[in-house]
Amino acid sequence: MRQGVTQGLSPWIHQNRKTAAKGLAWSHPQIGGQNRFVTPLVDFEDYRALIQLDTPWRATPTQHQRLAPSDRQALVQQLLQELSADRDAGDAIDTPERARLRLYSLLIQRPPDTISQPILLEIDRLLADEAQERTTHAVPKAQCSAGALHLWRGDITTLRCDAIVNAANSALLGCFRPNHPCIDNAIHAIAGPRLRDDCHQIMQLQEHPEPTGIAKITRAYHLPARFVLHTVGPIHRGDDQLAKESRLLSNSYKACLDLANRLGDIRSLAFCCISTGVFGFPAELACPIAVRSVRNWLDSHQHCFESIIFNVFSRRDESLYEQVLEGHRHG
Repeated sequence: MRQGVTQGLSPWIHQNRKTAAKGLAWSHPQIGGQNRFVTPLVDFEDYRALIQLDTPWRATPTQHQRLAPSDRQALVQQLLQELSADRDAGDAIDTPERARLRLYSLLIQRPPDTISQPILLEIDRLLADEAQERTTHAVPKAQCSAGALHLWRGDITTLRCDAIVNAANSALLGCFRPNHPCIDNAIHAIAGPRLRDDCHQIMQLQEHPEPTGIAKITRAYHLPARFVLHTVGPIHRGDDQLAKESRLLSNSYKACLDLANRLGDIRSLAFCCISTGVFGFPAELACPIAVRSVRNWLDSHQHCFESIIFNVFSRRDESLYEQVLEGHRHG
């Protein structure tokens, strides 16, 4: 996270921006952490109205109208000029593809709550047009499953389910590094800047970085899902910390299920592989923790969800989940 990204955040977060920028997961004392917060955790009822969580977000009828290729290119150029410090930035880019990548980069690095409403509406117009041509996928039925648990390999940002889980960092504002290969980056890029703005409002209310093993929820905006659950998984720091990290990882899965259930309007939920990316938790250990945590939660909360999807991106992770789910099917 570059300097200036945290402008507008609470003084507490601003003073600790280096920690938050590295995605360091601050632990809550109730779940085994050593840090102590003066400010209590924010419950979703505290921010539910603030971010209009119960109001379905829809693009306006005008935004649903398809753009001609030339109109889309013109809109990208216009947004580049509006958002760039160099007002002629769009003119120097020679292809539509490079212009769109430049706009993506500007939006990913943009601090929260710094885009005017008229420009946000134009960004919505572009993202809504791109969403209409993007291939999306329904909740999987045919792939490996064990009861309500399903496995699907693919891009989680294309899943048409009620909610998806984002593996966030403790700043909870998304990734500010263009092309960084994290799920946080991918989700924010497709959802658009309104997602970061919502997360910022929550973090202003909370006044400290998000602890490990907790969950927050926002609307999903331009994603095909309706909601995004954000959770900070543990950062793997070595085998001597593995027992504690495993508990925290399990807490992340359970916290997402608890929160989705409390909202009362989520029947299908897709989990990414929490902590196994840049946070370095071994996938072969994370997989059974994920399945066991979800399965145990479902055993004590009957009929809360129709489908829980474990989303994977690699064939290796798919194979790991196939083996674990097969064991649970016959266990």
